[in-house]
Amino acid sequence: MADTEFFGGHLTPERRAHLIASTAVGRPGRPEDIAGAVVFLASPAARDITAQVLNVNGGERGTR
Repeated sequence: MADTEFFGGHLTPERRAHLIASTAVGRPGRPEDIAGAVVFLASPAARDITAQVLNVNGGERGTR
């Protein structure tokens, strides 16, 4: 979960707290957390990475 207007407007406070508690980092993601992964994947350093999923999710444990 990224802490954006989209998610903020669609989650109850209880659901938001549950999602945050289910991450290893204990906080919601921020757009800048995701931006680093995007910059890397768009760079020459990622030229051999294909058909992969990079989960930028703060260590979400999937305890929904």
